[in-house]
Amino acid sequence: MSQSVAIISAATALLALVLAIFGASWLNQRNIERLLDARFETVLSEIRRLDQRINSLEQRLDRIERQLEAVFKPVLPPRA
Repeated sequence: MSQSVAIISAATALLALVLAIFGASWLNQRNIERLLDARFETVLSEIRRLDQRINSLEQRLDRIERQLEAVFKPVLPPRA
């Protein structure tokens, strides 16, 4: 094997290694983006669910306040 063939094959192997590393890094980044998107959607759906629950609780509290106001209406003392 001549020296020039050895240099060319070593350079080709080095280039292939660099391309493999960048390719693996790119694929890993895409996978992480997909995982983060899925996690973000999960968090958003949980926030929506909690928002609905808070709205339901606010409606119940408003109804309880109206009922308490109806029961405890302020009564003015009679005029003399």
